[in-house]
Amino acid sequence: MISLVGFANLLFSFLIGLIIFFSYFFNNKNEISRTYYNLVFFKFFFIIVSFLTLIFAYIVSDFSNQNVFENSHSDKPILYKITGTWGNHEGSMLLWLLIMSSYTLFFTFNKNLKDNIKKLTITFQTSLFLLFAVFVIFTSNPFLINSINFEEGMGLNPILQDPALAVHPPILYIGYVGFSLILSLALAGLTFKQIDYEWMNTAKKLTLFCWSMLTGGIALGSYWAYYELGWGGVVVLGSC
Repeated sequence: MISLVGFANLLFSFLIGLIIFFSYFFNNKNEISRTYYNLVFFKFFFIIVSFLTLIFAYIVSDFSNQNVFENSHSDKPILYKITGTWGNHEGSMLLWLLIMSSYTLFFTFNKNLKDNIKKLTITFQTSLFLLFAVFVIFTSNPFLINSINFEEGMGLNPILQDPALAVHPPILYIGYVGFSLILSLALAGLTFKQIDYEWMNTAKKLTLFCWSMLTGGIALGSYWAYYELGWGGVVVLGSC
């Protein structure tokens, strides 16, 4: 039931993304459409509910979910249960969609850019969201159901059971995925040939923020790799 709710919300966010994308071509691009921006909020709402549902499945150890079964264990501390949500390919892709949608929602509050640039940026960003959503839904679905009832899970990869890895992927994604919004903003500016001061100021602020988050994520990952993996160095074998 938990997985069904999560997958349904993922589908809803995808469907609203389609509405956002196609509505751009049927609305008056020179006017502010409150409905257009409200749809961005609902897309964000459904994707965050989907992600929180997956986290909840990990917390309660719902091993009917294949993703939870393969990456969690009922005896794990709550920190590593939550970490398991993005400690795998499927869950990390859902986090990717959440962060991408978060940036789009944040961008709707921009009051400096012209409306045509703003709406086209959101449309470009939504098209990227739809591409990744299709990938998640059809090839990396984190809400698959096990055909067999399992009483216990396989557990999280031991090298991922570390506090640094609990915060490293989200921070890295905030920086990495954020550059997709900068790409969308650049495409919108080039399309309308409106690379003015407000455009450059917005792009600068976004770039500095994403660059800072990406730097922080890489630094955390480097620290983890240093004491956990020895930078992939030589493993010394001893004998009793």
